[in-house]
Amino acid sequence: MMYKIDTLSLRKAMIDAGIITIVDLADKANVNRNTVAGVLNGKVNPTLDVMYAISEALSLNSQKAGEIFFANLVA
Repeated sequence: MMYKIDTLSLRKAMIDAGIITIVDLADKANVNRNTVAGVLNGKVNPTLDVMYAISEALSLNSQKAGEIFFANLVA
């Protein structure tokens, strides 16, 4: 089984947190901007460390982070 990221909800969470650009999120999460761009474009499946860093940077609770990073179950 594979999970897909809800990129629209992730972008909304960025806006809600006052983070507008990929570079801003990458800096706040201390994650490479190319990795963040890939995650936001749905082309990169983030590691657990990257998911945690992005969730912390966006002040996401565990339920919301789970909804974003483990959405759309693909069989």
